[in-house]
Amino acid sequence: MRKFSKWLAIPCAALLLTAGGAMTSLAATGWAMEDNEWVYYNADGTKATDVFKKSGNNWYYLGSDGSMVYSSIVEYNDDYYYVNSSGAMVTSEWRAVDNEDAGSSEDEPDQWWYYLQSNGKAVKRSGSSDHVKFTTLNTSTGPAKFTFDEEGHMLFGWLDESGEMQTGDDAWKTGIYYCGENGDGRMSTGWKYLEAVNDDDHDREGDSYWFWFGTNGKKTTSDDSKKINGRKYSFDENGAAHFEWYNNPGATGSNASSSQPGRYYNTEEQCWLSTGWFKAVPDENADPEGYEDGEAVWYYAQSDGDLVKSQIKKINGQSYGFDAFGKMLHGLYIIHYDTDGKTILTADKIEDEGQIPDENDDNSYVYYFGDSPKEGAMKTGTVTLDIDGEKYYYDFQSSGSKKGAGKEGIDDDCIYIEGRRLTAEKGSKYQVVSYNGNDYLIGTNGKLAKNKKNIKDADGVYYKTDKKGVVIESGEEKLD
Repeated sequence: MRKFSKWLAIPCAALLLTAGGAMTSLAATGWAMEDNEWVYYNADGTKATDVFKKSGNNWYYLGSDGSMVYSSIVEYNDDYYYVNSSGAMVTSEWRAVDNEDAGSSEDEPDQWWYYLQSNGKAVKRSGSSDHVKFTTLNTSTGPAKFTFDEEGHMLFGWLDESGEMQTGDDAWKTGIYYCGENGDGRMSTGWKYLEAVNDDDHDREGDSYWFWFGTNGKKTTSDDSKKINGRKYSFDENGAAHFEWYNNPGATGSNASSSQPGRYYNTEEQCWLSTGWFKAVPDENADPEGYEDGEAVWYYAQSDGDLVKSQIKKINGQSYGFDAFGKMLHGLYIIHYDTDGKTILTADKIEDEGQIPDENDDNSYVYYFGDSPKEGAMKTGTVTLDIDGEKYYYDFQSSGSKKGAGKEGIDDDCIYIEGRRLTAEKGSKYQVVSYNGNDYLIGTNGKLAKNKKNIKDADGVYYKTDKKGVVIESGEEKLD
């Protein structure tokens, strides 16, 4: 759906004035020219007034003074007709006629449009009808529906249920049907991008919204989703299509404050409910900090539009992490679980050395969501990461209930804390580290120095270790 405004013009194929048939002045009864005005004498010798009389194939109207009327709307027997510049009744045509009341109020147009039927009568609404009634008329682009008032004026703009034109800034709220601008008038169906000034939407820069009109011309309203051409949309009580962040029905306002984000209805140009992967700036109310950052992040919505959040979920063969706001995790994180061990309470990103955990914390685990094979895919196995310009070696579980969590403990002759392999500092050769109440000797590659005697570090200190790599003795002299 593209954002555009296109006004369809009233078919004008027959707007050229048609000259009346040539008249012949007749004596006594019939047509006569008096003072350069055509008049008509009845059989009793009186002038015909306020009536149509025929000449040739055309009908002409004699006014209250008996003179022929030109280029005017004529009311006759509660119907309305139009006579052209030659005085002939117009049939099967659209006509725009200057509005005598134009300027009396802002609501009065400069011209009114009429449609004169084959019998010359303007289409009008029955005075007894309290509901709008549409009439199908042929146009240059095919049949279209129009509505008229009791005086034959083609109505336009927003109309309420009774067919009254709505004006002012709130017309889009009180209107049910939309019939284009004056000079268009056709009943709208399908999508329309219309001006709609909304003082309640303080953060909105634009002044138009998308609306959907059914085949009966009525705009779609309410917060319930509607499927159109295979996509789901949602509309407020005034018919404006929701876009970007919108909380689930029941919330107050289209961007109600919530501890959890709602559904995302794409950009204003699209408006459809997002499902699957999509990228967006976080909701201002649900995630103020993320919104303030202004960075678009990835989300994943299920088929009903609800976001996947607070969990690690497998999608198309890869596992991804989502925080409490539904944002996809990307990078190295300390994840804090609820007591159920499945629900993510918080996910704190590790971006510098000071955030790397030095010990295990119950219900907290370190995960890495990288760029391979997909952006944000959870990593298992070994990974080398650069943090603050330093290399760190991690190993993440490849199976089990905590698949993807950093290893904890001694594995393959290395010590791991929340997935990070402990290593001796560069240039030290060996270093003593404390783990679970024991002092271990490890090398710069992280391997435990097991069953070693008089192994020396870069500072000249000698060590003796047992079969587990625990330091038994150390000193600046060789050990016995």
